[in-house]
Amino acid sequence: MQPGAFGPRLVALIALLHGRYRLSDRELVDLVQMVWQLPISVGSVCHLQQVASAALAPAQAEVQAAIAEADHVHVDETSWREGTRRPWLWVAVGTMATLFLIQMGRGKVQLQAILDATFTGRVISDRLAAYHSIPTERRQVCWAHLIRNLRSRVESKGRWQADAADLLALADLVFALWERFREGAIDRATLQAMMQPIQQAMWERMQIVKHDGHYLSSLCSELLRLWDALWTFLEVEGIEPTNNAAERALRPAVLWRKGSYGTQSDGGSRFVERMLTVSATCQQHERPLFPYLIAAITAYWANQPAPKLLPSEGA
Repeated sequence: MQPGAFGPRLVALIALLHGRYRLSDRELVDLVQMVWQLPISVGSVCHLQQVASAALAPAQAEVQAAIAEADHVHVDETSWREGTRRPWLWVAVGTMATLFLIQMGRGKVQLQAILDATFTGRVISDRLAAYHSIPTERRQVCWAHLIRNLRSRVESKGRWQADAADLLALADLVFALWERFREGAIDRATLQAMMQPIQQAMWERMQIVKHDGHYLSSLCSELLRLWDALWTFLEVEGIEPTNNAAERALRPAVLWRKGSYGTQSDGGSRFVERMLTVSATCQQHERPLFPYLIAAITAYWANQPAPKLLPSEGA
C-alpha cells in the first residue's frame, strides 16, 4: 500500500537522481520544492530512498543468483565508508548482469558471499590473496595490473631494473598479439602458436630472477605460482587478459563515494549497492532505468512480485 503523499514516480525519481546522478539529499529537497512545489524534508528524502531500496531487494537477489551461475565473472573491490566503519565495495561483472555488495572486508569470506561453493565458472581478477581460494585453472590474472607492477619496478631503479624492463617488453608483446587477435588479424590457433616463445622467455627469465633476492624476485615467485592463471585467455573463449570490465563498473561507485563521502548506515549501504546493481545491469541491456524503478516501487507497494530485471538466459 502506498504511504503518504508521494507516488512511485517521485520515489523512483529521487532514487534515480541520488543513486544514478549523485545529487545530494539537500539538492533533492531543493529540486522537488522548486519544480513541483512539494513540501519535503531531508528526512523524507532519506525515507523514500529506503522505500526504493526495499523495492529493489528482489532484483539484487536475482542478480546475485545469476552471477553465481555465470560462465565467467570479473571481480574487483574498492574502499568505502559507512559512518566510522571502512567496508569494501565489491563488484562482480558477468556477461548479462553486474552485482555490487558492500562488505566488511576484502578476504575469502567476502568473495564467497558473491561466489559461493556452487560457483564453477572462471574468475578474472587481480592477485589479491582472497582469490587464491579459486583454482588457478579457473582464474585469469589481470595483465594490466601486472604491467603496472613491472613498470613501477623499472621506474624505481636498482639492480633489478634490466630484468624488469625485459619482462615488461615481453608483457607488451602479449598485449600486441592479443590486440591482433581481437581485431581479427589472427585466429586463436595462431595466437597460441605465436605466444609460445613469449611464454617460454618469460618463464625462463622469472625462474632466474626469483632467486636473485631483490625487489623483483617476490613478484616473479608469485607469478610462477599463478602461471596457469596468466594464460587462461589463450584457451577459453570469452576470457580477456585484463580486469577492465570490473574496473569500469567501479568508476560510478568511486565518483559516488568521492561526492558523498560514503554512507552513514547499513540501510544507506544497501541502497547504494542495490541502485548500482540495477543501474549497471539495466545499462548492460540498454534498458531504461527510470521505468524499471517505477515498476519495482509500484509492485512493492501493491505487494506484488517484483518485475524481472534479467532476460531468461541468465548472467
